[in-house]
Amino acid sequence: MTFQRSIFLSRRALTILSLFTLFAPATFAQPQYPVKMQLEPLSIRGRSGGPIPVRIKLEYNSHQIMEGHLVLDIFNTVHSASDLTATIRYEGIVLQGGDYFFETVLPPIEHSNGKQYQLTAWFETETGRIPLSTNPKDPDEPRELLSIGPYQRAALLCSCAGDSGVQRPSRNRQFLNSALALDNYNPLPAETESQRPRRDEVSVLHYAASWDAFDLPEDPLRLCSFDVVLLADGALSRLESAQLAALTTWCEAGGSVCVLPDDRNLKGMHLEFLQRLFERGDDPSLHLSLTDDGTLLVIADETSRVINRRLGLGRATLLPNVADISTRLSGAALGRVVGHLWKVRHDSPVHQGQPWQIKPVRQAFSERGLSVIGKDKSFRIQPKDPKPNEQQHELQHQRQVFADLDQLAMHHGIQYSLPPKAGKLASACESALMPFGVEMVPAWVIGCLLIAYVITIGPVDYLVLGMFRLRKLTWVLFPLVTVFFTGLTIAIAHNYMASSETGGRLTIVDLVDNGHAVRQTSLQMHFHGRQTTLKEDLSQSFIVPAQMIVGNFEPNGPSTGPQPVSPKLDYTGRFPQSFKSTITLRQWEPQMTRSLTLAPDNADVPGIAWNDFSLVSTSAGRKKLRTELQQTAKSGEEIDGVVLHGEERHPLFSSSILFSTTKINEAQVWLNQELWYRQNQMPPRDGLLALGILDASVRTGTRDFFSLVSQVSPHGAASMEDLPIMDATDDSQWLLIVAVRKGLQTHIYRRVFYAPGPTDQQ
Repeated sequence: MTFQRSIFLSRRALTILSLFTLFAPATFAQPQYPVKMQLEPLSIRGRSGGPIPVRIKLEYNSHQIMEGHLVLDIFNTVHSASDLTATIRYEGIVLQGGDYFFETVLPPIEHSNGKQYQLTAWFETETGRIPLSTNPKDPDEPRELLSIGPYQRAALLCSCAGDSGVQRPSRNRQFLNSALALDNYNPLPAETESQRPRRDEVSVLHYAASWDAFDLPEDPLRLCSFDVVLLADGALSRLESAQLAALTTWCEAGGSVCVLPDDRNLKGMHLEFLQRLFERGDDPSLHLSLTDDGTLLVIADETSRVINRRLGLGRATLLPNVADISTRLSGAALGRVVGHLWKVRHDSPVHQGQPWQIKPVRQAFSERGLSVIGKDKSFRIQPKDPKPNEQQHELQHQRQVFADLDQLAMHHGIQYSLPPKAGKLASACESALMPFGVEMVPAWVIGCLLIAYVITIGPVDYLVLGMFRLRKLTWVLFPLVTVFFTGLTIAIAHNYMASSETGGRLTIVDLVDNGHAVRQTSLQMHFHGRQTTLKEDLSQSFIVPAQMIVGNFEPNGPSTGPQPVSPKLDYTGRFPQSFKSTITLRQWEPQMTRSLTLAPDNADVPGIAWNDFSLVSTSAGRKKLRTELQQTAKSGEEIDGVVLHGEERHPLFSSSILFSTTKINEAQVWLNQELWYRQNQMPPRDGLLALGILDASVRTGTRDFFSLVSQVSPHGAASMEDLPIMDATDDSQWLLIVAVRKGLQTHIYRRVFYAPGPTDQQ
């Protein structure tokens, strides 16, 4: 009896246990997913505006083949639908019995407000979605990826090594990792135990990422993650031909390469790479060759000298192969290398190994035609030479009194600040690339409609229906009148805002020797009369929303800062090699995108003598250039051009589509008007676009990052800080800008010329 009872109790316990397991499996075990993912950033932090290099590893141990797509959702700061910035779908991934990994970059999207992105990942198959969260309990839990904030200036150096000790740099590479930092020349005191830390907005945060030469990308776009690439510790001899080609393409497009040739076993392709970077026909004193053991032999007029060269829009430095490079690079010698690689302005003390200078507030206002008046906690500004129509504007300035110069500078947007700032080009394109005939419905029209509606549903309704003793029909007439005025309002809006065009495009092509195109930037305006989804096939390109950096055009007022981004881009395919971008456009909401391509093959460059320096440096040459440009114009095209040299501007045509003095002056006058006046007047589209192009070609910052540097390495971000290519303080530089317009499509071709002289900076 006892035995039978025990069997009965055991069976009942097993039954209860089975039922409990069936209905509550999560209590004892978490779901096991067949695929896991590791996402590893390849640098501690990114650079300002640059794409983020990452390594993705998918772990899959089953022998059964699984095909699908990897989907990444990138959130700005918070894991919420409103913060979703971009979605990347890597298609055609095949998993079978092992790990699948690849290295790529995340697009140069807007900076994270919280200095970190949130990412969620999924592996999509035909049967469903497999979550790739690190938390089995919560498949939607995002990963964190460190970033820099929108109010920081960060620079990233790729410290590339070829030996096994990538994370254990030699003494020379360790010295260069820190010595090449631009922030070493910051005139503001660094953090000490007795002082407060230097604020981020006045620092250039420097990060050095250690890379194995084997991992250096073969795609030049991926090199846009870096400001400078350093090849040391035997890195050069480990590079393959595709990697060398990518470095050359990226450097020609504006990158910076520093080489410490401490290698053996160098081959012919490595020698050709160095010769392409450093040898010049006008400098026969320098010759590079290889010894029998594959060591670089530098034949020069000075033993173990530092060789600085320009390559297209970029910079290259060849360091001497010595046991202790710190003994050769100190003081002015190191300053010349840092100034060269970071494209520091020609007049900066950094080239002499001294800290850069901060322009005083009074001098910055003086350059804007304004004077600072007052002292002892009572500062204000006024125009130096006010005109009669500016009296009201002057009185407004006189009423604004500030306790110190820093508050005064901050109010007028010229405080000393190094983070990225909006330029004029995006604001200019917002009006210049809109379809013709499109304008906002005037306020007086909206007011008349509102008054007519109120009168109709009020006195008219009461009096007319009362006259016929039909006031009981008020609830019939009211909706009919509302529907009528709604339809009338929509019809008027369509009349003002409808257009057969959907927006213009501005394409900027940068050229080097022989008119060779090294990079291309396109700004496309999208304006549709109804909500639509826009898809575009791209290859070897970055594309990002540009709406975020549209700033104001207030010449003497505070900067409004970046505007929020409304479009979210979807990337499908193999970003950035070959993919399709998808963007949802709302009705009547102008959206602008920026794309970047290195070494474009469809630039359609005008056939002029792009190597003839005399065409830009002399009056006779510019007259000849004008004739050549007129002869190259095709049917339906308008052509224009301007030559820049220092503070001088030489328009090639007296009456032109963009760069004539008249159009630029009209734009300047329009900008100097009060805001209410500009809102009620049609903007001078061509003049504003010309000012935007000039500002994007030669940035002349007063108390920002471009008061220190003349250009930055390409990155493709919406800030477009990588567009400037000329140093206005270098008297040897001349910039030719050619504009070709056909309809709403405008092509800008730019070429920097250098006056004959020394080819390196010693």
